[in-house]
Amino acid sequence: MAFWNKQRKQKKETSPPKVIDVSIQDIRKAISSFAEDKRDGISLKILVLEDNLVDHSLLTSYLGGIPSEHFYMSKETFELFESKDKHIPFWIDKMQRAVDTYIRTEEELPIIEGDPYQKISFYKLEKKAMLQERPPIEFYLSEQEQMVSHRKPEK
Repeated sequence: MAFWNKQRKQKKETSPPKVIDVSIQDIRKAISSFAEDKRDGISLKILVLEDNLVDHSLLTSYLGGIPSEHFYMSKETFELFESKDKHIPFWIDKMQRAVDTYIRTEEELPIIEGDPYQKISFYKLEKKAMLQERPPIEFYLSEQEQMVSHRKPEK
């Protein structure tokens, strides 16, 4: 009988995590801590749900609760976004996959010829059937590891 009462008591003490207000910087820190603690071979992609929503339940112990706002992350670049920009990680992922495929098959960068910012050419990707729909924003190719970015580089 004592065992049963002890189990019931433990269940009562385990309350659901509280909802807390956090900043995007707080989420970045939690993700960084999660990355340091995770086992080798586990990708950060585990934190990103199908719709690019960050799985906050995996970060609860780092944050001390569940965020009151949703955050979104690119599975390809791991860039983090607030709810107001939740469409951006979807397009980053789509563009990164298209760019990677283009580079692999065409052995050149899919950028607009002569563009000093390395703006990605939607036309080149469409022409090779690697992009079926144009994104609502422009994308650029970073000089580091050919990563897609929605941020225009400074020149």
